[in-house]
Amino acid sequence: MSVIDILDHVSDYKHVIWDWNGTLLDDSDLVVDITAQHLEEMKLPALTLEKYRDVFCFPIKEYYQRIGVDFSVHSFEAMGDRFISNYHSRISETQLFRGLTEWLEKIQKSGIKQSILSAAKQAHLEQLLPHFGIDHHFENIFGIDNHYAASKVQRGKDLIANLEHRPEECILIGDTDHDLEVGQELGVDVLLIADGHQSEERLKEVHENVLSSRFLSLH
Repeated sequence: MSVIDILDHVSDYKHVIWDWNGTLLDDSDLVVDITAQHLEEMKLPALTLEKYRDVFCFPIKEYYQRIGVDFSVHSFEAMGDRFISNYHSRISETQLFRGLTEWLEKIQKSGIKQSILSAAKQAHLEQLLPHFGIDHHFENIFGIDNHYAASKVQRGKDLIANLEHRPEECILIGDTDHDLEVGQELGVDVLLIADGHQSEERLKEVHENVLSSRFLSLH
């Protein structure tokens, strides 16, 4: 397995905008485990990582519906609150993707600026980034003001307005088709990585600039 050189993919840009969950933070196994427990309690079909990557989407409410949750019976807000509570109680089980710290340092040393744009809650991001020791790499950290993960388009627009660079000088790196939609709305280029929350097959259906893994080349 050949390790990719991240600068091969971002060196033409002045600013890299990172997604958080599934792009910097390797948390898909934890998400599946927590969700599977909830589904079992509701007597709904089991969830595997493979199935999860095939059905996960934004908004999160639609994803829950895809895995069988009936919101005439269950409260979306209550499910979201419970998931986040369980997720943060087990956050120590997660880690950054292997090699990510080196990526961030390499980009920083090259003079390219970096920011985070996430559908995670702002307060949680501000707690987690210092915990993982990478907060110093980012000029901006833009999350949302709740944990129901509807969309991050508006926060992306806020971020772009806060940058000294034009949209065409920026690239967004993410792991879902929603990251592509956000990038298109913002007018920035997008690189997707397929070992996060959505499968490679799904990502390649919507975008040509997809890495199978952060450790493999595009070809």
